Amino acid sequence: MSDKDEISPASTSATCVTSFSRSSTANDQVWTQISPPFERKHQLCKDLQYIRELEKPSCLRSHDSAQTLPDAPRVRLNCPSQLLEYCLEDLDTPNLNKLGEKLWWVGPTPDIVSLSQQTVLERRIQVTEDPSVHLCWADGVVYVKPLPAYLASFDFWVYVLDTSNSDMNPEERDRLKVTALGFLKSYASLIQRRSDFNLARRHELLASFENLSFEAFITFISCFDAIPDSTVSSRWRYGLLQLDELNFHSAIHLRRLHLNRFESRYGAYFQRFFPAILFIFALLSVMLSAMQVILGARQLWDTDNKGLKRTLSIFEWASCEAIGWSLSFGILLLLWWIGISAAEALKKRKVQKKVRKRLKEERVNRP
Repeated sequence: MSDKDEISPASTSATCVTSFSRSSTANDQVWTQISPPFERKHQLCKDLQYIRELEKPSCLRSHDSAQTLPDAPRVRLNCPSQLLEYCLEDLDTPNLNKLGEKLWWVGPTPDIVSLSQQTVLERRIQVTEDPSVHLCWADGVVYVKPLPAYLASFDFWVYVLDTSNSDMNPEERDRLKVTALGFLKSYASLIQRRSDFNLARRHELLASFENLSFEAFITFISCFDAIPDSTVSSRWRYGLLQLDELNFHSAIHLRRLHLNRFESRYGAYFQRFFPAILFIFALLSVMLSAMQVILGARQLWDTDNKGLKRTLSIFEWASCEAIGWSLSFGILLLLWWIGISAAEALKKRKVQKKVRKRLKEERVNRP
């Protein structure tokens, strides 16, 4: 084999995909997605190697003899279709992407707060492997997916972004790229200070990286701070989502009863409806009981006993008052609920306008 036929790993030389180009503008940085948004020296996972061989397909290899994807020992690197299928299943959120801009109805928080701030808001951190509930919260619990090791590999990103790589079609490459960028951008917001890093360690969100220091992680993840919204999937433009509202709007827009439900017993599921059902039941009970009192008083009205008539009239008046106050209270609560819903709708609308404005500015600043 001659020198020019030697197998060489991907690097930052002319034979490889060049690095991210960044050009400063008056308001923002413009990113050109050509290669990984971080330098090789900042990678946290060094287990992979992207190899190019002349007149042969490019391939991804591991320094381990098992030749499997980091964090996924069942996924063989010599099977590109299995590798791509696993990565999309591990990261992509197709149902949320279908909702698109309708996600603003869910009451999102585009500016994701850090892990330490989540605890201040009295939300318990719950680990999940389902990407569709990553950064969703409900009932004092926020769900967070651990950071996969392969996303912190420079050679994995070169493999994904290399347009000459025939293992992926352009559509699948774009799907994986935008969802992976959005996922890593969410971690740039979740872990900002040492306390956030310690919380992530305690909840095993960074369990794939042994002997990882806070400084090394921040150096890596800060590369995703300036990733524009136009380069991530629509789900990650809306940040933190409220799970109950997400399930509600999934029934409307996706024709599904719920998108994600975690109650293991029907009692826990129906318990969330008890307050509204109990209020309606109490309101109807008071009104029906008052009506029965009025009907009973009317039947005894034809009597010559003036004291009884006076008593019956008092009961009849009290029953009418009970019906009137019950209706008034019900209408007042209904108007209060409409007002609260309208205020929330306006707040959500502002979120949508904010996201649209940011996307418009990014398109204007794009070279």
